[in-house]
Parts: sequence; structure tokens; C-alpha cells
Amino acid sequence: MNAAIKHYPTSLPFPFSKAVEVGGILYLSGQVSMAPDATVLHGDVQFQTRVIMDSISETLKSLGSKRENIFKVTVWLSDMKHFSDFNQAYAACFADRLPVRSVVSAKLAFDLDVEIEVQALVGHRG
Repeated sequence: MNAAIKHYPTSLPFPFSKAVEVGGILYLSGQVSMAPDATVLHGDVQFQTRVIMDSISETLKSLGSKRENIFKVTVWLSDMKHFSDFNQAYAACFADRLPVRSVVSAKLAFDLDVEIEVQALVGHRG
């Protein structure tokens, strides 16, 4: 194991870390609309986006960071028809400091419509 890479295990029953830290950057695994007990939370795209962003915020907080430190976001939507609804919910999560972002369409696990992965600086900068 490389000591320069810190692994933060997930409490979910899946084979991945919830995050890794390398060189002052947190790389979070992609997150879907799921409760801490692994219950899938179905709902419309805006609901799923809010659940995911709240989960991301909690993960960042637990690792000594915050949402404002996010600088890169990758989003997967089950269908690009959800793009507008997703954007509405997503924009409400950030003030005027929007991170760079990519959005692609893909078939997602658990028949969900949104998955979000972020990269953020460690610490409470910004």
C-alpha cells in the first residue's frame, strides 16, 4: 500500500472506497441516491440530485472538507432528457463558485437516473 494514498472505506456493502486522498485532493467515488443503510432512494431527478449532493457534503465534512472545495464534477444521467431538471437542482447546490463539470448519459445501477462523482480540495479553504 502506498502511504501517499489515504483510503477511506465505505460502510456500504460494495467493493470500493468512499474516497481516497492524494496530494491534498479528495477523490470521491460516484454516488447515487442511497441511504446510509444501502436502501436505494427512488424519486425524480431533482430529488435524486439533492440526496446525492447532501451525501457528498456529509462525506466531505467527515473528511475535513466542504462543498465549496469541490472543483471537478462528473455526472451520469440515465437519459439526457433529465438535463434541465438536473441542472435546476444542481445549481441550487452551489453559489456563484461553480466547479468544472462533465455530463454524460449512461445506464445506471439500481434503475436510478443520476450518479455524481466529485474531486475536492482537502481542508476548509475558500
